[in-house]
Amino acid sequence: MSSVGSAVVLAGAVSSLVLGLLITVHHVASARRRARREHEAQRLRPLVFRLLGDPEVLSELVALDHRAWGAVEPTVISLLGNVSGAARELLVELLTRRGVLDSARRGLRSRRAHLRIEAVRVVGLLRSSEDLPQVVSLMGDPRAEVRVAAARTLGVLADARAARPLLGGLSCSRPVPPHVVAHALLALGAAAHPVLVDALNHPHATVRAVAAEVLGCGGVVAAFPLLVRLLHEDAELPVRLAAVRALARTGTPATAPVLIRFVGRGSPDELRIVVAEALGVLGDPAAADTLGFLLAEEPHRLAHNASRSLLRLGDHGRDTLASVAGGSLGAAAAAHAAEALAWDQITHARLAAAARSHP
Repeated sequence: MSSVGSAVVLAGAVSSLVLGLLITVHHVASARRRARREHEAQRLRPLVFRLLGDPEVLSELVALDHRAWGAVEPTVISLLGNVSGAARELLVELLTRRGVLDSARRGLRSRRAHLRIEAVRVVGLLRSSEDLPQVVSLMGDPRAEVRVAAARTLGVLADARAARPLLGGLSCSRPVPPHVVAHALLALGAAAHPVLVDALNHPHATVRAVAAEVLGCGGVVAAFPLLVRLLHEDAELPVRLAAVRALARTGTPATAPVLIRFVGRGSPDELRIVVAEALGVLGDPAAADTLGFLLAEEPHRLAHNASRSLLRLGDHGRDTLASVAGGSLGAAAAAHAAEALAWDQITHARLAAAARSHP
């Protein structure tokens, strides 16, 4: 090998060695910083917990130097989501006086996605409703994870003004997953119901479907006529399925006859399957005969759902299952009925055994 080649190889080896040493030094220094921070956090945590019962400690925590506060801040923020009442108010005041809210507000406008996510989370934890417009603006963020964080925070803020922006996040060019929006809308409570009722007429199918699901979870009886209309007339099957589930949860006396109309062979199989399950959720004994006949129907999931729904109807359902198990509707129906009755017996036996072991 030439002297030039040897020099190149040697230089490369030295560079690799130096780089390795630098990486090692960096890891060691980082580990030491983490250890010091954890030691400081352990020292100060008792002070934070004292604050929950002693407001006099507030000034002591506010006066901590920058390094000490940096060590204990994560503990304060984690506690915030687990306390309520006066204890929570003290933590919020502490974080506000330490400038955490101001820092989060700056973070909402950060160019870095992870900082926007952390900022919007802190705004939610502090329940700073005055920052709602800025959180709403993040519903249109280019990054999907930021949009999800913003939607969740809107739910935490529990401000009814967030209902329309949340629904808007379902039909825009940068959508938020429907389950995230639905969970946030549920957190808004009854104050959002008028907006949700209006949304049953929205031109976008996903908006109609999510509005129906949330209204059903809230048991909003006032939405009954609109949900029935969706079930009868909507052109999109997912919306009709959502209407079925919502109607079952509203539990009005008129619901069973409405749903029973859609278990016949003229309805799409997926709709019949969901209706069979919904009749069990509704729990109206008047549906027992209809569910019994479905045990002889295809597809398999339809008969299976009907058998489980009969169990949820109590004695009326069990009587129907016992009759069908005797062969009145044929061998296939009898097999579904017998399976459901066996499952019922096993479930009751397990519950009885658990009760005996935990008197």
